[in-house]
Amino acid sequence: MIRKLKRRFILTSMTVVTLVLLLVCFALGLGARRVIYSDADQMLKRSLMASLGERPGGRNERAVVLQIDPETGEIEVKSSATLERFSEAEQQALAQEAARGGKLKNKGVRTAVESRDGKTYVAVVDTAMEDRLLTAAAKALALFAAGVWLALLLLVWLLSGWAVRPMAKAWDMQRQFVADASHDLKTPLTVILSNSELLKQQSEGDDTPELDRIAAAGKRMKDLVQKMLTLARMEDSPTRGAGETMDLSDMVMESALAFEATAFERGLTIDENVESGLAVKGNRDQVQSVLECLLDNACKYAAPGSAITVSLEKAGKKARLSVHNTGSYIPAEDLAHVFERFYRADKSRTAADSSGLGLAIVERVAEAMGGSVTAESSEESGTTFTVLLPLPRETV
Repeated sequence: MIRKLKRRFILTSMTVVTLVLLLVCFALGLGARRVIYSDADQMLKRSLMASLGERPGGRNERAVVLQIDPETGEIEVKSSATLERFSEAEQQALAQEAARGGKLKNKGVRTAVESRDGKTYVAVVDTAMEDRLLTAAAKALALFAAGVWLALLLLVWLLSGWAVRPMAKAWDMQRQFVADASHDLKTPLTVILSNSELLKQQSEGDDTPELDRIAAAGKRMKDLVQKMLTLARMEDSPTRGAGETMDLSDMVMESALAFEATAFERGLTIDENVESGLAVKGNRDQVQSVLECLLDNACKYAAPGSAITVSLEKAGKKARLSVHNTGSYIPAEDLAHVFERFYRADKSRTAADSSGLGLAIVERVAEAMGGSVTAESSEESGTTFTVLLPLPRETV
């Protein structure tokens, strides 16, 4: 949880930083473009004014001014400047396109148009130098932004540890409390269950509903405590890739067979589609708890008379286990929370013997083994839980 919180802090912070940097770079880029091309724009205006007799011409004019007669289409040069990169025909083509309102993008020139006395004056200036300056400025700005982004990433990464430290401390205290409480509750629960069993035996076959309720409640509480203790132990040792190599195919088949009686009592059938020879590495008891949780949920919430489908197949470098049942539907707003501890989607999916921890354990086991678990649900097709577990390198 703390790692997820730290990653979320970094992701959120860097998203904001990236957006701010993009806005700053965009503003700087616009400002640099305006400054770089300001001399060329001024040159266009001065050259047009000189050609129209509104100001004396200069010796260092860069813009070529072409006069276009709209009736005859004749083009006359009205300035002493030249564009060395463009031939006379190319200059005339640029002037005609500018006079028609063309944008002249990527042509390496800037233009200004003025109409006087029935004639059109087009000023054209070569912007090869400005284009090179803009490219160099863009590269420098990109390098600067990348350097700032990396520096801020390092700073945010360092700050993330400081920001989540209080939460990590509180989480460790809570986890320790749950582990200690779960461990301390096991002994009195064992006493309660053993004594209720003795009392039931001493009743010599009499109807004892009170003792039955005590035993049932004690078993549910013992299961809850055991699951809480399992989660606490897994969080204390979150190592990945550790454990024994086990035949997952055999375990899936054995678990499905073990639930045949439970399914039969509820009018259900279990269909297996299991690829043989798929092995994974991990804790056998934890993997067994995953299989039992998924099959138990499917049996609880499947529609009477329907079939539960258990599939196991190789998917690239991972083994894909899926358990599907029809008749149950988890709304989209609840689907994202089904792996949270003690979460129940709604009252219709709340069973009396459900602790709300089973799917949380499934997710924790999958993550501890380097895998993942997802849930899909729709009114038409039902609900499917899919677990992806990495295969050992020697079997990939």
